[in-house]
This record gives sequence, structure tokens and C-alpha cells, in this order.
Amino acid sequence: MHTTNAMAIYGIEQITPETAYELGMLFFQIIGLAITSSGYYKAGKNISEEDIEFIEASLTDLKREIKANNATSFRLYCESESGALWDASFGYSTTDFGGFYHIDAQADPAHFERGDFLDFINKFCNPNPLSYAIFYSADDVSEGLYYAEDENLVSIYNYESPGLFSKETGGRFKGAERYKNKTLRMVYPINIINKEHLSLQIKGRSLRDWILSNIRHGTLKEISNKTWAWEIESKNLEQVNNDLGSEGMLISWKSSHPSRKSKLLP
Repeated sequence: MHTTNAMAIYGIEQITPETAYELGMLFFQIIGLAITSSGYYKAGKNISEEDIEFIEASLTDLKREIKANNATSFRLYCESESGALWDASFGYSTTDFGGFYHIDAQADPAHFERGDFLDFINKFCNPNPLSYAIFYSADDVSEGLYYAEDENLVSIYNYESPGLFSKETGGRFKGAERYKNKTLRMVYPINIINKEHLSLQIKGRSLRDWILSNIRHGTLKEISNKTWAWEIESKNLEQVNNDLGSEGMLISWKSSHPSRKSKLLP
């Protein structure tokens, strides 16, 4: 059973660290949890991707380091009183340490539900730009974080190939970042997509028309003149993923059925 809800926001190159800090504060305000620790990433003495330190800092000190351009990737936490992982976190990542531009966040479903995500996205999009965002569930907060980055071979569907999405990202992979406008990672309970996504073709019609053709394909709601929220009921997710995946529209999709039966050796 999934124990955390999570989000990932991609295509945020125009979001400054100062703005991301305020968005982190907004996230914790929406979910109703306190920030108990925070910090930023810094290259170690070897200045390599393997030598990265996490420098703990108070919110005041973190804000000062961000303003001084000393902190360009950071994370905010609500630590768990039980000592197990954390109750919530919000992270802002850039290409400075081999990663790629994105925001991720995770929290217990009791604090972070669909409505909270949509509330955050609505406030995010006024006035900040984004290309693509997803809302999903994972087994725990660490898997929610790793999934956003496509690290540690974490997947949330059995018809998904981990590792393929990360090759599309910028940073060390120098990927094409097609998820910004030409394809999707997978289909999730909530997908924040743009007009280029809606123009993609499936079965001879636009994705927009395909979604609106059948309630099982989900619902569309405009957030801004460039961004829409595509929501899908959980019971329909596998079929929708299979429909789009078989058309080559999903980066990480794999068929859950073998294309041909294995032949026995004579």
C-alpha cells in the first residue's frame, strides 16, 4: 500500500532559487506541516558528482545563501518524530551537480492530497511558467523523491521501465527533454500539461480530442492559457497508459504482455 503522495515539476529553468524558496514555503503552508530542517548542496573538495555535501542551514541562513548565489539546489524537510525518514520534503534542483532542473515534493496522504497539489499548481502558475508536472503515489517518501529524479530504478507501475526517463533529462545526460512538449513520461492521477502536449496525435486525433471523447480517458481543466490539469481515475490508469504507450507517446512505458509466445527448444 502506498504511504506517500508526491509531485514532480519539470521544465522550470526560468524559476530562480529565490522563487523556488518561496514556493517551498508555500508547499508547507498548503500541507499544514512545519519545516523542521533545511539545507543546500555544495560540491566537496574533489568537485565531482560523487563528492557533493548537504550543508544544513536554518531557513534564515538558507535564504541568505540563496540570495548570495551560494545555494542553487536545496531541500526543506519536516522530520518525522518517529525517526523514520521524514514526513514531508520539498526540493529544488538545477544542473549544478549533475542533476537537472526540477522541483520535487513528498508528504503523507493525510496532508498532501489531490486538492492540495492542484492548489499548489494553481498558485505556482500565477505567474510562474512550467512545462510539465505530475502527481503520483509511492511506497514511501524516499521512493517518491527517487522517482521524481528517476534514480535507484524506482518505478510505480509494473508496465514501466525505470531509467528511461532520466536519459531524457538535461544535466549530465544531456537528454532531449522531449517531456516538455513532445511526449509524456507516463500517465498519472494528475498530469499538468501544455498546449503542445494536447496537440500530440493519438489514433488520428489530438490528445485533447481523445481525452474529451470518453470519460474513462479523464477530464481536462484549464489552469492558465498555457497549462491544463488532466485528471484520471485510478481504475482507468492502466488502460490509458496502455493506449498512449502503444502509440509511442510515453517515455517509460513497456508492454505488460509479451509480443509473442516463447518457443520451446526442440
